[in-house]
Amino acid sequence: MKQITIGSATAKPGAIVKGQLKTGDFPDGRPVEIPVVIAQGTGDGPTLWLHGCVHGNEYCGTFIIHELLRTLDPAQLAGTVVALPILNINAFRRMQRMSPFEGYGGGDLNRCFPGDPNGSLTQQMAHAIYANLKQHADALVDFHTAMTPDVRWALYADAPGDVGKQSEGIARAFGYNSTLPAPMDILAGSAMMTAAKDGIPAYIVEAGGKGAGFDRATVEDGCERLRNVMRHLGMLHGAVTDHGPLTYFSNFAWVMSTRGGLFQRAVRCGDRLQEGTVLGQYYDLYGNPDGEAISPHAGVVLAIHAGPLMANGETLVHIGLDPRSV
Repeated sequence: MKQITIGSATAKPGAIVKGQLKTGDFPDGRPVEIPVVIAQGTGDGPTLWLHGCVHGNEYCGTFIIHELLRTLDPAQLAGTVVALPILNINAFRRMQRMSPFEGYGGGDLNRCFPGDPNGSLTQQMAHAIYANLKQHADALVDFHTAMTPDVRWALYADAPGDVGKQSEGIARAFGYNSTLPAPMDILAGSAMMTAAKDGIPAYIVEAGGKGAGFDRATVEDGCERLRNVMRHLGMLHGAVTDHGPLTYFSNFAWVMSTRGGLFQRAVRCGDRLQEGTVLGQYYDLYGNPDGEAISPHAGVVLAIHAGPLMANGETLVHIGLDPRSV
C-alpha cells in the first residue's frame, strides 16, 4: 500500500485516520491548521484527493465530503481517499470568501496554487496544501459553490492527452449536466488547472450556494455522485451510473450589474438564454418596477444573483456559452 503522511495524519490500511496540516501562522504566532482525513482501503488503487472551502463561505462541498466519509467503509475501498474538507480555515471561521488576515492582494486561494513558501499568507497556505497534493494525488475533485441553492454545474481540466481524457471521465461519472471542458488558459492559479498541468486529472464541482444556500438533498446527491466517481476509478465495487449526454459549453461569461437596486431574478440555474432574455426585475424603494436586467449573451445559466439587493458591479449572472449536448 502507498505510504501517505499529511501533517499529523498517517494512512493505515483498512482505517480512517484524522489529523491536522499546518498551512501558516496567525498574527500572534500560533499555527494555522486545517483538518485532514485519510481513508485507506485494504487493496491497491488510486489516491483520490478531495477538498472543499477553498473559499471560506462555500460550505456545501464540506458537507458533501463529510457525508462521504461518514458512509465510507475502508474495508470495501481500493486505494485511498485524502480529504481536506476545509482548506481556507481563516475565511471559514469568519464566514467569508477570503482570509481576514490577507490584507495585501493575492487573497483568493484558488488563484494562488501552487503557492509560495515565502509569499503572502494565502500563497503560503496554497504551497503547504499543494506540495502534498502533488506528491500523493492521482485525481482531484475540488468543491465550490456559487450564489443560489439551485447551482449545479462543473468544470474539468481539458488538458492534452490522457490527463484531459481522465478528467472528462470523472466529469461524466459525477454527471452534472452543465459542464465546461475548461481550456488550459483559464483559471490560472486554481488547484484544478495547476494539478492538470502537473499530470493529475482534475475536476471542479459547483454545488449549491454560499453560506446556508444548499439543502440536504444537494449534499446526499453530491455524495452519491462522488461514490460514482469512485466506482469509475475502481475504488468501490458496483456498476457505474451512466448519466447520459452532458451539456458542454465553450467557455463562460461573467456579466456584472451596472446598477443597484432591489432585485428579483426571473431565471434559474440550468435555464437556456437567448440574447435579450429578461434575467430579472429591479424595483425602487417604493416597490415600483424600475427596469429589467437583460442577458447580453445566449447560453445556459450557471449562476444568477439571488437578490433581494443588488449593488453596482456585483455579479449579475454567469453564463455558459455555446451549449451543446455531448
